[in-house]
Amino acid sequence: MKEYRKEILTTDDIAYMMDPSVLKLDTTLEDVEAMVELCKKYGCGSCFCWPCYYPQLVELLKGTNTKFGTSLAFPSGQEATSTKVAMAEYFMTMDPAENDMVMNVGWLKSGRYDLVLQDIQAVREATKGTSLKVIIEAMLLTDDEIRKACELVIEGGADYVKTGTGFSQAPSTVHHVKVIKDEVGDRIKIKVAGGVRNLDTLLKMYKVGACRFGIGCGSAEKILKEAEDRGGKFDLKDVVIDESEL
Repeated sequence: MKEYRKEILTTDDIAYMMDPSVLKLDTTLEDVEAMVELCKKYGCGSCFCWPCYYPQLVELLKGTNTKFGTSLAFPSGQEATSTKVAMAEYFMTMDPAENDMVMNVGWLKSGRYDLVLQDIQAVREATKGTSLKVIIEAMLLTDDEIRKACELVIEGGADYVKTGTGFSQAPSTVHHVKVIKDEVGDRIKIKVAGGVRNLDTLLKMYKVGACRFGIGCGSAEKILKEAEDRGGKFDLKDVVIDESEL
């Protein structure tokens, strides 16, 4: 997706950067339908759910400006590469705009970088023509491991580094975004997911370098309502980040 860096964000800008999701273990089709209504109301960029609901989600999104995104090897990332490729090939039959895959963090932490890279490259090959994001689960990594993960994601040909799945107990933080941005510069884009539950956190992460936000549907609605209630326009000069957050 096309991303924009702005000094002043509106509610519409924030909605466009949001990728609402319904990915709880008890998600229903009714939850998917409610998410699509939220996306239609605010103009969210893309949205995500479990694969069993993809056919319905594709139909529900027809005629909207919200793109269909897939969650690939989610949330563990520890499927065999051949399984990930098969999933990607199946998902591609439904014409997604976005594919978010989970890195095999176990391989990363054990130094099996060749396998991590091959995994990403294989999925990249299977998802040509779409935006590929690789979830590195930054809250499970040291800063050095985050940096190494970023380099592998870039070498693998992905379009975004994504901080997390939202399934880890610890959240994504401003510090994680700062470490990633310092490492990648403008070579790749940054998506945050996991723990973005209020507008101030989103604005701080955007200021540091994130440009997309994967947020559970309930939190997404809360943030967008908060943005409206606070006037719908936010100057980044007014966004204060404490040194301890970096």
